[in-house]
This record gives sequence, C-alpha cells and structure tokens, in this order.
Amino acid sequence: MVVILVALGILMAGICPDVKCQQDDIPGSNTEHQKDQNNGIEVDSLTLASTNTDFAFSLYKELALKDPDENIVFSPLSISAALAILSLGANNNTLQEILEGLKFNLTETPETDIHRGFGQLLLMLGQPNEELQISIGSTMFVEKQMQILAEFKEKARALYQAEASSVDFQQPHEAKTLINDYVNKQTQGEDQGTDLRPG
Repeated sequence: MVVILVALGILMAGICPDVKCQQDDIPGSNTEHQKDQNNGIEVDSLTLASTNTDFAFSLYKELALKDPDENIVFSPLSISAALAILSLGANNNTLQEILEGLKFNLTETPETDIHRGFGQLLLMLGQPNEELQISIGSTMFVEKQMQILAEFKEKARALYQAEASSVDFQQPHEAKTLINDYVNKQTQGEDQGTDLRPG
C-alpha cells in the first residue's frame, strides 16, 4: 500500500505544474542569488513536470494495451530519471532516441536543462518535510567486467546523486543479496526484494 501511495504521489508530482524548489531555509544562503536560481529552476521544473506527464500517460497506454485486464502501478519519475541517467553515457542517435522517448523536444529543451531539471526535482523531493517523507535512492549495478567512464560516474553523482556499484552477475545469489540489501535500506524495509533471472 505504501509503494502504491508513493507511486501515485510521484505521478501527481509529475502532473502538477506547481512544483517549485524553495531553498530559502538553507543556512548562509544568499537570498538574491537564490531568487535568480529559483527562477531558472521553476522553468525547468515546469517543463519537466509537463514532459514527464506526457511520458507517464504514453507509458501507461502501452502497458494498459499489453494487459488490459490488469491493474497498473508504476513510478513514471523513477523510470524517466533512470533513462535520463542512462542518456548521460549515450551520444548521437542513441542519446536523441532516449530523450525523445522520454517525450522531450530537444529543439525546445537543451539536454543540459533536462538533466538540471531532473537533478533539482530529485533534490527537492528528497528534502525533509513534516507531512511527507520520500526516500530516493539511485544506484547502478553494473557487471564487474564492464568499465564505467569516470566522467559518466561524476555526472551521474553530481546531477542525480546516483552511484555505481560493480556486481558479479555470474554469481546471482551474491548479486541478488547486494541489490536487495540496497533496496531494503532505501525503503526502510518496505520492499520485499527482487528476483534475478538469467536473460
């Protein structure tokens, strides 16, 4: 039930265009600088919310057509943010296809604005709040034989607070334990874990 509410809440965050990032409570912050920053962030958040809503409904339509008699619950923000992180390591046609698949118009919204918008939204959602607390964790579990470029790691960490962990998927039990421990920690024990299957 908690997972469903969080997923619906994140969907609503994507639908509601009034998402704004307020950083006035940060000690030692320069208020004038923050106002200028917030103006840019507000535009990014509005664009991101609108685009993520388009992506959410498009994905929902595809999933509903596949299994019309099933209930569907998913977090569009989680999926779009994961694909946006993936796009950091792509270029040329692959980069364009990922971002256009997320419903971004690259002639209207530059790639840097897309990443900045996601980063600010994830940062905002992770801020402590008396009424609602959302825990967001992002990590990539990568086959240990694959080498990740340092530039990609740095961008993923800086823009999305995402880390990369090497995993030996040839040892599925150990990989499953590592991933489930991470998920369990991020969800405070609410998630039942994952099942790794070959293929």
